[in-house]
Amino acid sequence: MTRKCLILFCSISFLVAVNAAGQYSHIIDVVGSDHNLSTSGTGAVVATKESEICFFCHAPHQLLSTSDPSVITGPISATGVPQAPLWNHYLSSTASYGVYSSTSFDALGTDITDVGGAMAGSAAVTNLCLSCHDGTVGVNVLYHGQFGTGSPAMNCNGTAVAANKPCIMPDATQIGNPLTKAGLPSLADLHPVNFTFDAALAGKTVDLIAPTVDASGLGGTRFGVPGSVAGSFLPLFQSATGGTFKMQCATCHDVHSSRNGRPFLRDTTTGSALCLDCHGHA
Repeated sequence: MTRKCLILFCSISFLVAVNAAGQYSHIIDVVGSDHNLSTSGTGAVVATKESEICFFCHAPHQLLSTSDPSVITGPISATGVPQAPLWNHYLSSTASYGVYSSTSFDALGTDITDVGGAMAGSAAVTNLCLSCHDGTVGVNVLYHGQFGTGSPAMNCNGTAVAANKPCIMPDATQIGNPLTKAGLPSLADLHPVNFTFDAALAGKTVDLIAPTVDASGLGGTRFGVPGSVAGSFLPLFQSATGGTFKMQCATCHDVHSSRNGRPFLRDTTTGSALCLDCHGHA
């Protein structure tokens, strides 16, 4: 088995084992997406020599490297916890991303909490996204680096970035960290995440769809809301040890696929279908 295939196999296996509620993802779709940061990628941020696609996020051996000489522009997690799903990218250690609040949302009495520094439980799903998207850690700052030699050199939004130097994502793709990036919206300004979404919550509103259990497509079940596009599903996430199912970034975004349009949406926005999947109760 090739190294690339092993990474894909291990990643899928981990996701199924830890959270059967997870959405089946057409992982091969990542090849043609902006999340392909390898030399074959066509986005604004691509490697100059690294040809492996999955390597920027996943590695089959999780041991945290303590010798990677990469230069970081902001705080990062030095612990490597959690390293799931077979994670190969340093996490941000941003303490707070803000918490969404509004009169209508607050009235529901949700258990929403800040995901800043929360590198465990279902919040880890959102932390993985923010490890690149909060603008403090280079997309090429990896646990293992380039086969142990450091982080790959990048063509970083039109600028050449040498190996072992961080490539920070373009401003337009950064979210959630106004403390370190002036003008960047916090999660308090965006759709709420990291709160329990279940029938009890839906019952407190006039329009929320109650989540349901559905076949995962991988032999197990998943919990969430069916989408309007055939086969689409908006999954909710619980921790590896159980607990309630919560909405996270990956509820609406499939990091491996842009087949429903950018930015990596699980359903189409035509007719506001993605919104109405959850908010369309008659």
